[in-house]
Amino acid sequence: MKNAAEPIRSIVVGMGGLTRSMLRSLTQKPWQEIAAVVDINPAALQRAADAYGLPEAALFRDLGAALQQTDADVALINTPSELHYSQAKAALLAGLSPLVAKPLTNNYANSCALVDLAAQQRLRLCVGQQMRYFRHYQVVAEFVAAGELGSIEQIFFFNAKPRHQAKNLAGFEQPVLWEMTCHHLDCLFGILPMLMPEAIFCDGFMPSWSVYDSACMINAVLRGQGGERLLYHAGYSAQSDCYGLRLEGSRGVLRCRGLHMSKDQMTYEFARRGESFAEIALARGRPPSQPWSRFFARWHEYLRGGEEPHFSGRKNLRVLAVIQAAIESLASGAYVDIADPLRQGNTA
Repeated sequence: MKNAAEPIRSIVVGMGGLTRSMLRSLTQKPWQEIAAVVDINPAALQRAADAYGLPEAALFRDLGAALQQTDADVALINTPSELHYSQAKAALLAGLSPLVAKPLTNNYANSCALVDLAAQQRLRLCVGQQMRYFRHYQVVAEFVAAGELGSIEQIFFFNAKPRHQAKNLAGFEQPVLWEMTCHHLDCLFGILPMLMPEAIFCDGFMPSWSVYDSACMINAVLRGQGGERLLYHAGYSAQSDCYGLRLEGSRGVLRCRGLHMSKDQMTYEFARRGESFAEIALARGRPPSQPWSRFFARWHEYLRGGEEPHFSGRKNLRVLAVIQAAIESLASGAYVDIADPLRQGNTA
């Protein structure tokens, strides 16, 4: 990476809603500069030019041309996940550090290949896993770290929503696992950093009212190396919003209820061992968080040589290994062991 006094120049690939959300935070950072934008839609390119003051020479409909003609340090890739592998690979080979929307790819082997390529190129491959920076997960992680629950051995995580239009997920294989579970697992690992997945049993189905082409509702049981059990439910075809997180430990239990993982309006209740629940104000005095702002601060530190974050490509392989095992379990109808990619030679 260049001298710390110079801005980090980015090629932004894909100008959809996620990109606009990210850029609302990123463009507030004094250390960044948009060097070019890539999108197949001319109208999207013009909107980007108007919004960020970009000249015609900074607008591209082809990533290859942008990589050849632009002096940049990073590539922000927010395109359909089936394009992530080829686009991130092209960026790495061109000498740019990619920040890729989740999932890194929708193929575990391809994700491992990108991690290895990033290490070979001495570049920083990262994944857009910002959800753990919502206030909800931050206050729960602090409560757990304070030891009020003791040793946590049972986890219940439920997050389903009524997304009754398939949109970009039409024809998508395993939409829940690739598009939702990756965030859920990263948030759980943020709360429970010592949770090491060992095996998973996964079942998926489509309700009669589903508009999807693959399992849009998922139920799973995950076993941790320390004997923990996670009961997991997620999906896109709920008839109304469903969010619940319950952590049971040797000293007590925390129950969190709300509408969705990305909405900070939560009810928190705590019960000591054998006692009744009582509401607690975990988030009192804490304003709603700005997840992308905190994410980009960590990303900037990493790009400048700082500590490897949870969203590095290498560390994100632990999330993807669980998803890969879940997919294999869906096919086999049995528990499947989960690989530990951090012990198997993946390097960046």
